[in-house]
Amino acid sequence: MLSLNTIARVTVNVIRSSSRPTAFDTGLLLVKDPSFSGEKRLRVYSSSAEAAAGLAADGFGEETDPAIAARKYFAASPAPSRLLVSCYPATESPVQALDAVLEKTRDFYGIALADERTDAEILALDSHLAGLEKPAVLFLALTGTPGEVSASGSLLQRLHAAASRRTVPVFAAAATDGAALMGAAMGQQLAHAASAFSLCYKKVGGMEPSSLTQAQAEAIEALGGNVYVTRGYTHILLEKGSTPSLARFDEVLYLDMIAEDLQNAAVSLLADNPDRLPQTDDASAQFMNAFSSVLASYTARGVLATTLWRGSPLGNLSPGDYLENGFSLWADSYDNQTEADRAAHKAMPIQVALALAGSLESVVISVNVQG
Repeated sequence: MLSLNTIARVTVNVIRSSSRPTAFDTGLLLVKDPSFSGEKRLRVYSSSAEAAAGLAADGFGEETDPAIAARKYFAASPAPSRLLVSCYPATESPVQALDAVLEKTRDFYGIALADERTDAEILALDSHLAGLEKPAVLFLALTGTPGEVSASGSLLQRLHAAASRRTVPVFAAAATDGAALMGAAMGQQLAHAASAFSLCYKKVGGMEPSSLTQAQAEAIEALGGNVYVTRGYTHILLEKGSTPSLARFDEVLYLDMIAEDLQNAAVSLLADNPDRLPQTDDASAQFMNAFSSVLASYTARGVLATTLWRGSPLGNLSPGDYLENGFSLWADSYDNQTEADRAAHKAMPIQVALALAGSLESVVISVNVQG
């Protein structure tokens, strides 16, 4: 399978004030297997019962970590519709195991590990994900004491220092809880095909809440880690749905989806057009019309929203200008195209400015009482 990047390449630059052949609702469980055989490299399951039967046939009983992880994944409510399971031999690293899966399919977005891996292996996997053409996110359980997880030099602290956007770490009792969080994320995405969602304050099926002090929770969250806790006796919820970069998972997800949809729209315009596209400003207009349709769907979904642009000047957009519907597109005139780019039959770059709608995570209620 050849990459689309040679035809249409999308770069996503995240600007803050002070960026589908992939399946965004499907998770991949990587399973280290001491009795690995080639046919175990990729299995697809559509329910907890089906996964239990398939894993049992492959030598993993119901109390083994892979079976527990699969059960926790499908315990999400709403439940995801599919789980990919890939076994790999002890001689491979998680990075090598992931690459072997990618040779067979790109049909997943979440990744979880069925058992404990070393910090070095996880850091290598996180770095590898950051450089992959295919977007994916690792859902990672952090085990140990709260102090160990948030300590200087810890895995979480090192992921935070690296500003990781490709891992969603959660403080948990067992490594299999990473699959539980992945199931919650994939189930929410499946249920919100026409609307936006946030992982913040969601329930995670199959995972027990942690007993943490407020200070312990805040220390983990300050590094972009997540906690699953009980608030006010009755509210069991995830906080805050973050990556170690402090970007929220939903921001990473929707930027990945937008980038892929824009890429596919560009390729469709080039490949499906019965006439050739001229190297004129009319071609830029056609690209921008196609991209506007894509972005308008994300505005309707609640991902993008009208707001002030607080980034640097971009094309005809200046700081303080309003982004109607949460996006703006601009391309320079072909009159200014270089001879080299014209000879290479390149289109003028399309500049896209996006404003994410964000999501509320707290509120102050002021009660005024007259005596």
